[in-house]
Amino acid sequence: MRFTAALLGLVWVYGVCRSSAQSEVKELKCIVGDAVSLPAAVKKNGLFLKNGSQIARVVRYVPYLTVTGRLQWNSSTGVLSITQLKKEDSGEYVVQNMDKHEVLVSVYQLSVYDPVPRPQVSSRNKMKPNCSVLCSVENGKEVTLSWHREGQTLSHTSSPNFSSPLSLPLEIETNSAPYSCVATNPVSNKTVTVRPEEHCFDPVPRPQVSSRNKMKPNCSVLCSVENGREVTLSWHREGRTLSHTSSPNFSSPLSLPLEIEENSAPYGCMAANPASNETVTVRPEEHCFDPVPRPQMSSRNKMKPSCSVLCSVENGREVTLSWHREGQTLSHTSSPNFSSPLSLPLEIETNSAPYSCVATNPVSNKTVIVRPEEHCFGEKL
Repeated sequence: MRFTAALLGLVWVYGVCRSSAQSEVKELKCIVGDAVSLPAAVKKNGLFLKNGSQIARVVRYVPYLTVTGRLQWNSSTGVLSITQLKKEDSGEYVVQNMDKHEVLVSVYQLSVYDPVPRPQVSSRNKMKPNCSVLCSVENGKEVTLSWHREGQTLSHTSSPNFSSPLSLPLEIETNSAPYSCVATNPVSNKTVTVRPEEHCFDPVPRPQVSSRNKMKPNCSVLCSVENGREVTLSWHREGRTLSHTSSPNFSSPLSLPLEIEENSAPYGCMAANPASNETVTVRPEEHCFDPVPRPQMSSRNKMKPSCSVLCSVENGREVTLSWHREGQTLSHTSSPNFSSPLSLPLEIETNSAPYSCVATNPVSNKTVIVRPEEHCFGEKL
């Protein structure tokens, strides 16, 4: 009977205080999984309420908890704690202390938040000078996303629409100090640091191709490019990567050789970095040559003083036929019509030094010596 009367007395006091108490609301903001203590103490008699419903009471130093496990009352301090906080624990908490003749009322607004997620940074454009990134984070209650540099806030955003993430773009300045993308809510913050040199790249240079050996069947070329951060050089053919190389040593160019197969499809030498790529196409027929044939000599007129010969050679790509004497080029010819041989006549001077008929292409040359005394004769007696 005494216990019941005491309990009824507490309920009656609660009813009076709730309707008349004027108490400042104090905010408590906590993170999910943590614990919180309601600062106002009740050691002898009092009530603890959440959103108007009783969650605990103390009667003559004895606690009565409506939820065991997560509600803990400290008999020494009189403080009620809630452990393993959940977002559902958010609400208005009232502590009524009836230890003395007067009723002391304390009101707390508890807000429980998830820890703010770590923001993610993705590249929008990696090429200087218009390099830019996008910082994004899952949105939530009172989440703000902002960009900072050297202690200065550059931009920020928030939204009441939790169905879409928060996103904030940034145009990166060349040679800038690092930037920070910060996601915050009232109980936590997460930061991602963005260093311009990790996100912004110069355009990759165009690779250069030079011949190592132009003669079939061992034709080969060398592809080279100025090296730089995350630059890769590779050979491709018909969508397949044949070889590739990269190096952390930026003081030397990247180089990659290629043995060209006869009658192959075109090759591509590609230089690439995360912002751009450049490709040079290598067609075997433009870099590889058959050895030039040996020219053939035939007499047109063997009789002095109008002795003449004709030098001929099978025509081909970049084949030139020429007459020389004592280091001087006397005549030369070439033709894009590969269906007919090249021919070049020569009027032989009496008592001349030897002549040379030379057939050349970019990989070889062949020479035939013509001595006047072997081709020209005096008038028959």
